[in-house]
Amino acid sequence: MAAYSERDAGWTDSRDGIDFYRFIYATEGKAVVQINGVTYNIEPNRVYLLRPKTFKSYEITVEQKAKLYWCHFCLETQDFKFIKLLKLPFTSSIPIQDGQYVISIILRMMDALGRESITSRLKLKAAILELMSYFVDNSALMVSKSSYYELLESGEKWTEVIDYIEKNLHQNIQIEDLAKVAYLHPNYLITSFKTVMGCSPIQYVTERRLEMAKKLLKETDLPISEIASKVGMLNHYLPRLLKRQTGITPKQYRRLMQVDIRNINSGNGNSEVKE
Repeated sequence: MAAYSERDAGWTDSRDGIDFYRFIYATEGKAVVQINGVTYNIEPNRVYLLRPKTFKSYEITVEQKAKLYWCHFCLETQDFKFIKLLKLPFTSSIPIQDGQYVISIILRMMDALGRESITSRLKLKAAILELMSYFVDNSALMVSKSSYYELLESGEKWTEVIDYIEKNLHQNIQIEDLAKVAYLHPNYLITSFKTVMGCSPIQYVTERRLEMAKKLLKETDLPISEIASKVGMLNHYLPRLLKRQTGITPKQYRRLMQVDIRNINSGNGNSEVKE
């Protein structure tokens, strides 16, 4: 749900917790939210995010007439897996410089909700992802690689597993090898890894190899066969996977990325990929 609301001073809303995430952006006025006995101020020029199922009850009260843009959403797909790994407090907020940008995203949500088209759900989902990305990008809660590992399930050595993968991408990585690192049965490792990361260990390894290959294509002039070897792929397998993911060949990818770098350095934003 997404909407624009105007609330007079004294308006209140109380619930026994919420089962959805809630974004709030106020253009005018002031409100307070009481969560588990703690009061949080909602003021203009900040975007607020309230997490679900982290408190027994809450109450929001408008102290000065408020104009609010807001949206509610649930996390039901793997696209939002990373959000659940962020250590967000009950309510968190970020200051913003461009309120119109945030408003435009919520207006797109409202427009998508008002249409009965085959693409309306896709547009709605895209807008939610854009707002969440904006929030995380501008938040002090940015997650470093090391702290990301700490967010993974405790008690199981996911840090060691991820590190092992990173250090051995050029090798033939087997599930049994990862299971030994984590001291887990191979079958349990596969299930647990997918629960935490949203994909199987093999899918994760393949994605990391592709990311490393793209980095080497962009930053070096190494032959494609040598890049394939460095990331643990067969010569014919890398082009096939890269084209499946990006729609272009390794040579085209390199040409595009390196032209972009040169254009950025020269101040020219135009680039073209040719066969």
